[in-house]
Amino acid sequence: MDKLKAKIAELERELSRAREGTEIRAFDYVPDPVISVDSDGRVSGFNDAALECFGALAEPAVSGPVRFLFDEESGAALEHLCMSGFVGAGDHDVRLVDQRLMGFAINRVNRFVSYVLLRDRSHREKLEAELRYARRMASVGRLASEVAHEINNPLAVIQGRLEMLKAVPDMPVEIRERHLGIVEEHSGRVARIVQNLQVFARPRLPKPEQCSLAPLIHQSIESLGRRLDRVNALVDVEPAVVAYLDTEQAMLVWQNILASAAAIMPAKGKLTIGADAELDGSVKVRIECEAGTWPTDILNTLRSPYAGARERVDPGRGLALAISWGIVQDHGGWMTAQNEPGGASIEVYFPGSTQEMGHGEPPRSTKGTWDVLVVDDNEVMAETISWMLSTFGHRSVVVHTAEKALEHLDRDVFHLIISDHRLPKMDGETMLGLVEEKWPEMGGRTILTSGLLHRPATGQLYLQKPFSRSQLRVALGQVKD
Repeated sequence: MDKLKAKIAELERELSRAREGTEIRAFDYVPDPVISVDSDGRVSGFNDAALECFGALAEPAVSGPVRFLFDEESGAALEHLCMSGFVGAGDHDVRLVDQRLMGFAINRVNRFVSYVLLRDRSHREKLEAELRYARRMASVGRLASEVAHEINNPLAVIQGRLEMLKAVPDMPVEIRERHLGIVEEHSGRVARIVQNLQVFARPRLPKPEQCSLAPLIHQSIESLGRRLDRVNALVDVEPAVVAYLDTEQAMLVWQNILASAAAIMPAKGKLTIGADAELDGSVKVRIECEAGTWPTDILNTLRSPYAGARERVDPGRGLALAISWGIVQDHGGWMTAQNEPGGASIEVYFPGSTQEMGHGEPPRSTKGTWDVLVVDDNEVMAETISWMLSTFGHRSVVVHTAEKALEHLDRDVFHLIISDHRLPKMDGETMLGLVEEKWPEMGGRTILTSGLLHRPATGQLYLQKPFSRSQLRVALGQVKD
């Protein structure tokens, strides 16, 4: 009997191999690359188009993990999808080792074999890059009038003061010093405008480090010189407050914000800068403008989604504040501006260091994998977040309304909830508040997202859209386990 069972098992294996070989050969008639992947995420075969696509990589890849054919992030996600039993078209493109961009779909013949069909997107990506470049060139044209105005004003002052100094060579020293100070101040203003334009045209990712916050703010105030003389600037930041910042970019942020704030305030008004540090290393800075009011067009500009270091929008008016927002977002933080009964305010939030907050893979729950409820009325966005979570090894359930989320919570248990703020009926922040009232154990285990310039409640984990996988990873590192 044992011999018979062994023979049957051997015949079944042979039949499976024969079927697999027949199926992958049938895909030779398909013009797109097809990879056969076993249940362990290992490559078991290629069709002819895939052999041509991968070239010298194909033969050594057989029996190896499928992720080795792709870049690190794409390969890990694709391997996870194959092993998890996913079937269907991917909602994200993947990149090969040589950086070609591919769309993909996965099908299964049985529980042991998946077939990954790839479609080259590189041509589309090239066209999109050309379109982005054309749009950026157009945005430069739209910015020209504003830039001319911003630069011509200080240049006119500089020219006029220099002519005055030449015309009166024997003017008293104190008056000469005053005129030279005005020239220096307006030269610095032109330099900041140019620096902002450089950030706009050629953004770079921040290189943050631990630094004391108060000296940076004091240096920014000093560099602004006379532009802040008309207001009373008060820095209420403890020397012990440490932030995780790119110091060069942070200086530009404070200069932009403080100069913009002073411009909307009456003379001798009080401009207060305060900061609160949290145990996780994050810092929230609040700038309050006594009796000032932000113009509506600037607030509307700031409330538009902004793509940080990856893609810039034309900010029109309010260039300095829009660029500051982009820098803050590139740090993984958020920024919000609003008008209040006592005047205008801006809050800027910077997360702690990525080492403290889990820059590597985010922590898993004690059971190893998190079950995450994703709530977003935009189906593509919800699927994207779900995919990001899958690359960290977590499962997700996707719903599109707060009401559906609450229904799931009545019958299922989740380790984490990620919800958009703007939902069709009940908004996400209200829904998360109800969740924490009904299920107190979910405190510290919710993340709110928003495409608007939104101020989250104190203690609420928050991601400003658009956010990257690495920014989500940082937020996951802050979730209470």
